Amino acid sequence: MIKTILLLIFEFMKTGLLAVGGGMAAIRFLQDMMAQYGWITAEELANIIAVAESTPGPIGINAATYMGYSVLSNYGMGWGILGGIITTLSLITPQIAVIVLVARGLEKYRSSKLVNDAFSALRPAAAALVASAGWSVVHSTLEISAQPLSINLTSFIIYALLLTAMALPKLKKLHPALFLLIGGIIGILFQL
Repeated sequence: MIKTILLLIFEFMKTGLLAVGGGMAAIRFLQDMMAQYGWITAEELANIIAVAESTPGPIGINAATYMGYSVLSNYGMGWGILGGIITTLSLITPQIAVIVLVARGLEKYRSSKLVNDAFSALRPAAAALVASAGWSVVHSTLEISAQPLSINLTSFIIYALLLTAMALPKLKKLHPALFLLIGGIIGILFQL
């Protein structure tokens, strides 16, 4: 158990330091942890993402808390709570340190071409991390498999309907929570 706690601390500190682009970028790191350590299954990761997106707060922090709770809850309820706390603190500690360092240096070097070029290079990298995470979520929820190529038709129809509804000008103004609620109700009705 101590080894698991130390690995959680290391992995989430690494994620907090390297997941440039926000919480969705952290999902790629969660996938790597899933593959490397087997702490969770692909279905559990999809659940973590769904809960993290639909609860208040930053998705990366919510996902870290949920995953830490999930991993250590195997040792008992109290351990799950400790796991959530450990992974949350491990994720935000490097971020806070970086923010403090950047805030101190940014004012001094904001007009520097080198600093501006560095930020320009980070934007596409962050977008790629977010796109990769987004594709992984779509891939897992549609249950796409290469052998033979198949897609969960019900999930595909739900995606298509909700994406179309969100793109319509009048519906686009509705609160995103309404779309989450509709998706949850559809999932319950179709028992996805």
